[in-house]
Amino acid sequence: MDRQTLWDVRVQKYYQHMFRYYSVVGANVVYFFLIISSIFIYYFHIFLQWLPPEITVEVILSLFVVFILKRTKVRTFVKRADIVFLLPLEWGLRPYFLKSLLYCLVMDALKLIVFMTVFLSLFLHTTPFSFFILIFIVGIVAYNTLMKWDEQWLENRVQFVLHRLHRFSSIYLMFYFFLKNDWIFVLVLMGANFVYLIFYRRNRGLNWDWLIEEEESALLRNYKFINMFMDVSNLKRSFRNRRLLTMLLKRCIPYSRKNTFFYLYSHLFVRYNDYFYLFLRLTFIGLFVIYAMPTNGVVVILLILFMTGFQVIPLQHERNESVSLFPVSKSQIKDSFLKLVLAILLVQFFILYIALFTFTSNAKILPLAIGTLFVYVFVFFFISKRVTFLGSGVKK
Repeated sequence: MDRQTLWDVRVQKYYQHMFRYYSVVGANVVYFFLIISSIFIYYFHIFLQWLPPEITVEVILSLFVVFILKRTKVRTFVKRADIVFLLPLEWGLRPYFLKSLLYCLVMDALKLIVFMTVFLSLFLHTTPFSFFILIFIVGIVAYNTLMKWDEQWLENRVQFVLHRLHRFSSIYLMFYFFLKNDWIFVLVLMGANFVYLIFYRRNRGLNWDWLIEEEESALLRNYKFINMFMDVSNLKRSFRNRRLLTMLLKRCIPYSRKNTFFYLYSHLFVRYNDYFYLFLRLTFIGLFVIYAMPTNGVVVILLILFMTGFQVIPLQHERNESVSLFPVSKSQIKDSFLKLVLAILLVQFFILYIALFTFTSNAKILPLAIGTLFVYVFVFFFISKRVTFLGSGVKK
C-alpha cells in the first residue's frame, strides 16, 4: 500500500466501521442525550451559584478544560502488525504521523469549542468573544497534543508523574489567565511552554508499543460507550478479584439452582472494574451534588439511579459462552439479572437517601416512597424490555 495514502485509507475504514454503530446509537438515544444535557446544564448553573465567593467561575471552568484535555488520546490508527511491516519504514512515515497529530489537534479543538459554546453565557461573562479566542484554543490544544505525544519517550514513573503535572498545571494556568483577560500572563506562559517543548524534543525512534496502546485504549473507550446501548462483541474488560466482596457475596446468596445466574452476575458486577467503578463514581457524584444542592436532592437521586441502571444494562452480555449449557431457563436468567439490578439500585438509593437525610435533617417518608417506587418501575418496566440474551455469551 502507498505510504502517502495509508493514513487516509485507515481513517476512512475506521469511520466506516464506527458509523454502523453510531448510526444505531444516534437513532435511539438522541432525545435522551438532549434531555440529560439540558438537566446537567441547568444544575451546573445552580452549582455555580452555590459555590462560595472565594471559588470563582474561572477556577471551575479551567478545571473542566483540564479534565477535557486530560482525556486526549493520540490517534494514529496503527495496528499491532505494524511493528513488523511498518517498522522498517519508520523514518519515511513522517507525513503519516504529522497527519495523526493534526487530526488529534482538530478533534480536541472541536471538543473545546463545543464546551465553550454550551457554557457560552459563562464564558462571555468572563471574557468577550473574539478571533483571538480561536487562536488561543488552537495554541492550548496544540500544546496539549505535543505534550501527550512526548509521553512515549518517558523512561520511568517519576518522569511520567512530573510530565503530567507540568502539562495539567500549565493548561490550567493558561486557561485561567485567559478567562481573566490577563493576556500578558497567557502569552508568557504559552511562549515558555512552547520553548520548553522545542528544547525537550527528542530525535528518537517511535515507541510503537506506546502508540499501539494509545490507539487500542481510544478504540476501547469508543466501544465501551457504544456498549451502553448495544452489544459490542469481544470487548475487553479489566477486572480485579476483590476477595472480600466476593466472600461476602458467597455468604449472602443462598446456594440453590434458581440463584445460579444471580450469583454469576453479582460476581461479574463486583469484579469488572467498568461496572463497579461506575457504581462508586456515580454514587460519590450524587453525594457531592446532594451536599451542594440539598433542596434538589430527590431529583438528583432519581437522575443518579437512572444513569446507573441504564449503564449496567450491558452487564447481561458479560458472560462466557459455556454458561449457556447450564440447565436454567431464559426466564430465570432474566429474573436473576433484573434482581441484581434491583439490588444495586436499592443499595445506591438508600446510601443517597441517608445522605439527603443527613444534610437536610428533614427527609420525609415521601422521598423514600418515591425513590423505591421509581427503582421498581425502572427495573421491571424500563430495563426489563431491554434485557435480551440474543448473541450473548461472547465474553470471557
